[in-house]
Amino acid sequence: MHTTDASRRAQTLELRELGQGPPLLLVHGIQGTAEAWTPLLPALCFRRCVLPNLPGRGLSPRWIPGGPLPHDRYYHLDHYADLLRALLLALHERHGVPVALAGWSMGVSVILNMLARHGDAYVERLVLISGTACATPGAAWFKGATPQAVVEEADARAARLGLKLVADADAVAASWASVRSADLRSAARDIRCPTLVVHGEFDEDSPVSHGRWLAEHVPEAKWLPLSGVGHAALGASTDLGCSLSEFLRS
Repeated sequence: MHTTDASRRAQTLELRELGQGPPLLLVHGIQGTAEAWTPLLPALCFRRCVLPNLPGRGLSPRWIPGGPLPHDRYYHLDHYADLLRALLLALHERHGVPVALAGWSMGVSVILNMLARHGDAYVERLVLISGTACATPGAAWFKGATPQAVVEEADARAARLGLKLVADADAVAASWASVRSADLRSAARDIRCPTLVVHGEFDEDSPVSHGRWLAEHVPEAKWLPLSGVGHAALGASTDLGCSLSEFLRS
């Protein structure tokens, strides 16, 4: 996507900012919204926390027929990665410092795809939570063979993970189609900035082996397994905020 187009579209995203200090971009998962980060914000507000809602979430734009991108490309990792890069560049220009990024679940895939497509200029450090560099095989967030089947699964998954604010069902289905076909292992191996990999040991959506792979293949990554925690790590671990704060201050 052309940089100007991405910048223009990034400006239309619903965006929340709070805290003071160097910028920290927080990227939500496939089905949730920026609100998923709420439990950790008290521990992170020594940074300028920037919480976008990707397309199809919250008050951010939805796909419309006749737009510049077809439906499956609008709700796609490539589009999300280009939007994230545009947000990062805007934050770097505004604050004059590199930007830290943290992603949960699909947010990890968005960050890795951004690195694959645009490189790591102006990236300070990374936090990768409950994610995968290659969902297939093993990380079966949804098993449905059709978009409608994924929509039905998404409703059940939202209830299981306790998601109160969720993405539009068609955005979830299209996003999953792009995630399950993405192989971002090369991008993970090429990371050179400080990285913390966090994963719940009882994660059924992205098994802990996917987190261990990231920790072992991202050069010099720090590994933080969460005992007794599943996929919904952001609100499940009372110690996670302290661990993220320590890493982001280091």
